[in-house]
Amino acid sequence: MGDSDSYLALYTGPNGGRDQQPAGDSYRTRAALNHIGVVVDNLDAVEKAVIARGYTPHSHGDYEPGHRFYFHEENGIEIEVVQYG
Repeated sequence: MGDSDSYLALYTGPNGGRDQQPAGDSYRTRAALNHIGVVVDNLDAVEKAVIARGYTPHSHGDYEPGHRFYFHEENGIEIEVVQYG
């Protein structure tokens, strides 16, 4: 749910989320935080800053309507960085 500026994506796995899975699979662990998305104006500049801070970008992708990459911060939370347009 959301609008053109931001959104919140909710996910319920098979069995209505009642089948809790081991930690590490944030799509299946009950009440797990899957990732946080951040929209930026300059994806390349942000990626350079992420690398300079010692993080490792991964899962780069182009999709309609933008481009993205992910990285895990020091607490293990996955961050999605996306640039639209």
